[in-house]
Amino acid sequence: GEGANYTQSRNLIMCFKSVPGISKVGYYTGTGSNQSITVGFQPRFVVIKSSSQAEDWLVFDTVRGISKSLSFNNDNSQDNSGAVTVSSTAFNLIGGAYSYNGNNEKYIYYAHA
Repeated sequence: GEGANYTQSRNLIMCFKSVPGISKVGYYTGTGSNQSITVGFQPRFVVIKSSSQAEDWLVFDTVRGISKSLSFNNDNSQDNSGAVTVSSTAFNLIGGAYSYNGNNEKYIYYAHA
């Protein structure tokens, strides 16, 4: 099977670490409705990936407008989903799509100030 060491595949491996006030790596369980994920700072860049469903890696940033998402693993144009907003200490999930906040689904995230 294919994996990070498969000879016929190309891979990009990224490692992230939480740094108080700058970055946060974590996980959450989706609720299917609005919820806030507290990170301790106002995020300017957020990456979300479902760990329980085959969904895209979603990327949100404040330069393009936090409500616009791109996918690392997809060549589609940005989506004006309105799925994420930010506050001074959190990113907020709006609604309950399976790609970022499906009820009882598991997600990993990286947020950066």
